[in-house]
Amino acid sequence: LQKLGYDHDVVATGDAAVAALRRRRYAAVLMDVQMPGMDGLEAARLIRHPDGGVLDPAVPIIAMTAHALASDRERCLAAGMDDHVTKPVESENLAEVLTRLVAVNA
Repeated sequence: LQKLGYDHDVVATGDAAVAALRRRRYAAVLMDVQMPGMDGLEAARLIRHPDGGVLDPAVPIIAMTAHALASDRERCLAAGMDDHVTKPVESENLAEVLTRLVAVNA
């Protein structure tokens, strides 16, 4: 992310991601789907929920997962995520998604 020109914060759980979004606005969220405690899908649903308490419920959320099937992508989109990037992450793919989503919401 630094090489792409983005500052970033790192958290380890979905709960921590939601808490961070309650304190600060972000240009985008890279959300690991499989995290301990609240997973990325549940966190995305809470971020999008009107009572989720985050500062920007429309923040672009990009799923980060090793699961590359079309059904995995659909699960992420259904949870409220805006796009899906598979691991291992290729910087060109991530840059394209960030440029597209952050530009739309800037």
